[in-house]
Amino acid sequence: MAASRARRDFDALASVYDETRQPLDPETQDGLLEYLREHGWGSLLEVGVGTGRIARPLVAEGVRVVGIDASRGMLARAAHKGIPHLVHGTAYHLPFPDRTFDVALFVHVLHILDEPAAGLSEASRVSRAGVLAVMDRAPGDPDPEHSTEPTPREIVRRVLTEVGYPDLLRAGPRAKEREILRAHPPKETRLLSDREVTEPASKLLDNLEKRAYRHVLDVPPEELDRAVKLAREKLGGRTVTYRRAESVVWWPKTL
Repeated sequence: MAASRARRDFDALASVYDETRQPLDPETQDGLLEYLREHGWGSLLEVGVGTGRIARPLVAEGVRVVGIDASRGMLARAAHKGIPHLVHGTAYHLPFPDRTFDVALFVHVLHILDEPAAGLSEASRVSRAGVLAVMDRAPGDPDPEHSTEPTPREIVRRVLTEVGYPDLLRAGPRAKEREILRAHPPKETRLLSDREVTEPASKLLDNLEKRAYRHVLDVPPEELDRAVKLAREKLGGRTVTYRRAESVVWWPKTL
């Protein structure tokens, strides 16, 4: 995705982002903080800080966090939460000297980048110890889609395909993260949290109805409403159970 398109999309999502995204599990937050303290890393750059959902608890625990994001709308939300050090910029051109921070951090952001290798390289440049990322699961984990029945996402995707949007909602963030890990194997992976989650299928449909995902921002409202309505009719009150696992991975600085 081009940087200008990403900025536009996340500016559009800023007003509904927090209410339609799950926070990190407490175990993930605690594990990430423990990982930082274990290595003696007290300053970090969060690349793609968004609305500050991850930065805020780290700042509260005494970590010096500088957040950078391409979306001014997302940064405005983070500033409203009291995140003290925020910078407007992109992952490909970080406006900091070499080795400014102990470590750089991506939290569910690398899959958004068109060129994750370039983002990793630039983040490594401004760090002393390398790059961390929090991802949905560890390398080697099975594909998270276990159900043989169509998921809410798949039902909506099929309807949108019928009306001319065949590539939407096909490959989710987890699949893209697995591709990044295969292409750029980290030195270390630590599982931070792992649990089974059961949610009403309507939860995802509610978020789609709010146009809370960038994949559907360009779909005409009437087409998206039709897809969501048909999905609700098919799913009724069904619940969806899935595994939610979050890991921290580390690419040490090589130069």
